[in-house]
Amino acid sequence: MNKIKKLKPINNSSRNTFVPNYQKILTNDKPEKSLLKILKKNSGRNNTGKITVRHRGGGMRKKYRIIDFKRNKIEMWATVKTIEYDPNRNAFISLLFYSDGIKKYILAPKDLNVGDKIISSETAEIKVGNALPLEKIPEGTLVHNIELRPKQGGKLVRSAGGGARVLGFDESKQYVILKLSSSETRKVLKSCFATVGEVGNEEHRLIKYGKAGRKRWLGIRPTVRGAAMNANDHPHGGGEGKAPIGRPSPRTKWGKKAMGVKTRDKNKFSSKLILRRRNKK
Repeated sequence: MNKIKKLKPINNSSRNTFVPNYQKILTNDKPEKSLLKILKKNSGRNNTGKITVRHRGGGMRKKYRIIDFKRNKIEMWATVKTIEYDPNRNAFISLLFYSDGIKKYILAPKDLNVGDKIISSETAEIKVGNALPLEKIPEGTLVHNIELRPKQGGKLVRSAGGGARVLGFDESKQYVILKLSSSETRKVLKSCFATVGEVGNEEHRLIKYGKAGRKRWLGIRPTVRGAAMNANDHPHGGGEGKAPIGRPSPRTKWGKKAMGVKTRDKNKFSSKLILRRRNKK
């Protein structure tokens, strides 16, 4: 099944454009109304109205899909009814019908199909879509939607194509060691839940939008290079014709170093749980 289609180059905007072939992936066009919530646009602004994330604004109107990251309906079977598009994330979502009549959305794992039955349980089978504690998952298994604290809900590995590999217990037998998609290796409490399998829609990385307008539909506004600005607008600006940065390293618009600067808090409590950083240092 070809999940990515290349558009015919009938004009400039369709040349070298690769977009998802949703007709071959999705099984439902309309979301479940009871699991929708109004999503107010903030255009990258904080609660005081100041822009804290630049280049955001516009975009299509959309509603938030309430996703069940906790998977806390223990020992209750659920049937996969649909695989749907979610405009708020790059992964697809699946609608579950539980045996007690409750409906919930989850992240759609790779190879999960409509009609499959899944469960969240400490004694669940190692099967795609099932959720169980990390201590019950054998070494070498790929998992996603991983909790950092018990009963908190999945926080790690939730984007399209993501998967963390279980490497086994640490010396204390209190933590399970995981290798994340970023190549970071870290410890997570053995009682934390995770879902078996990789997140679906791994072809998302192959998408080529082809034109600026398609990014505007997603609410992403243009980014102007600092070198194209005037000297009073950006540290890279000014000069006659094309000019180099003129500084030892690239700078932000406000004069701070833009690349190669560590921003993680040195005293962050979870630093001791990280065995190897993604930069291999």
